[in-house]
Amino acid sequence: MRRIHRFPLSFVSAAIIFSSPLYASGLLLQEAVVANAGTVGAGDGVYTKSAAAMWTNPATMSHMGANKTTVNAMLFDLQMDYTDKQDNGDARGHTTMPSLGVFHAQQLNDKWHGGIAVGTAGGSSLDYGSEWAGSAPMTDIALTTLQVNPALSYQLNDQLSLGLGAQFSWASLEMGMRSGNLSLDESSGWAYGFNLGAMYHVNEQFDLGFSFRSKLDHDFSTSLTGQLGLSPSVSTDLSVPAIYDISARYAATDKLDVLTSVQLHRWSDWDQTMFEMGGQAAVVERDWDDVWKLAVALDYELSTDWRLKTGFSYETSPQDDPNYQWVDLPVGEQYRYSIGASTQVGGYTIDMFYEYADFGDVDMYHNRLVTVDGTFSGKMHFIGMNVTF
Repeated sequence: MRRIHRFPLSFVSAAIIFSSPLYASGLLLQEAVVANAGTVGAGDGVYTKSAAAMWTNPATMSHMGANKTTVNAMLFDLQMDYTDKQDNGDARGHTTMPSLGVFHAQQLNDKWHGGIAVGTAGGSSLDYGSEWAGSAPMTDIALTTLQVNPALSYQLNDQLSLGLGAQFSWASLEMGMRSGNLSLDESSGWAYGFNLGAMYHVNEQFDLGFSFRSKLDHDFSTSLTGQLGLSPSVSTDLSVPAIYDISARYAATDKLDVLTSVQLHRWSDWDQTMFEMGGQAAVVERDWDDVWKLAVALDYELSTDWRLKTGFSYETSPQDDPNYQWVDLPVGEQYRYSIGASTQVGGYTIDMFYEYADFGDVDMYHNRLVTVDGTFSGKMHFIGMNVTF
C-alpha cells in the first residue's frame, strides 16, 4: 500500500478517490433525531419531554415516566453552489428530501427503562451536472443512512441515571462521473457501535447530562461501470465520528428554560480515505481536525397550551486548507438558526420547527489531472414536526 498526494494512478483511479462519502458534521442531519424541535438540539441530552432524547443520551429515559413515544417528520432542502475562479464552469447542486425518526421508551420496573430509536441520522444526494470544472471526477453523489439504536437506562436514585445502547448503522453509497460516463454502482452495508450516557437532576432548576456515541466504520465493496465495458471491483470506507455531548438545562424563571449543549465530533480519526481498485491500493490524506459544536436555545412557556422556542449553533471547520478540500465534501464553519412552537392537542404534544443552516464559503484548489479552483457555498432549510404521546 502506498500513500498518494499527487494522484499518480490512472484518471479513473483518481476519480474514485473523489467518491468518498457526502458526510460531514453539518450533514450528519442531527435534525432528524433532535428531541426538542426549534432549539437546534441544544439541551437534548437532558430533555425528557420527548422520547427522541434517548438518541443523544439514553439515560434520559429514566425521567420519562411509564412510557413515551415520539415520531419526527422532517423535510430538508439542500443547495450547494460552485463558482470557478478560472471560468472553467460553475455548478449548482440541489436536493429536497424527507427524513423520519421513531422513538419509544418504556418503563420495565422501578429502576429500569428500555427503548428503541430508528432514525435517518445522515446522508443526502447532489447532482452538479456535467458542465462544471469538477465533473470529470464527479457529476453526482448519493449517500443514504439508517440507524437502529436499542438502549437501556438505570435509575440509581431520584437524581442520577445511567444509560447504555447499541448502534446498528446501515449506509448506501453511489456516484457518477463524466469521464467515460462512469458510475460507481450502489453499495451498502452495516456498521456497529455503542452509546452511553448519564443524567444528573440537580434540582428543579438545573439538569446536567453527559453522553458518548462511538465511531462507526462502514466498508463499501462495489464495481465501476461505463463505456469501456469493464467492471473492476472497487472498495472504499466511510467513518462516522465519535460524538461527545455535554448538555444542560437551567430554569431562569418559572416560564423560561435556557438550554445549551457542547459537542465534540472526533473527525480527526478520519485522517485519510483508503480505496482499492483492480489490485491497486492507495491512501488519500484528509487531515481533518475535530469539530466543536456549540448550541444555545430558549424555551418559553407562553401559556398553558403553547411554548415558543429559538436556538443557535456554531460548528468549527474540520479543514481550512483549500488544497485538502474535496469536491465530494467541501466543509467549513457552519451556523444554524431555528425557531419553533409546541402545543398540546388531546394527549399529544405537537412540536413544529423551522431551521436554516449556513455552510458559508469554502475555497478549493486542485491541479491534479483536472483543475478545480473555486469556491463552494451552501445552505440548507429544514421544516418539520414532532409528535409525542
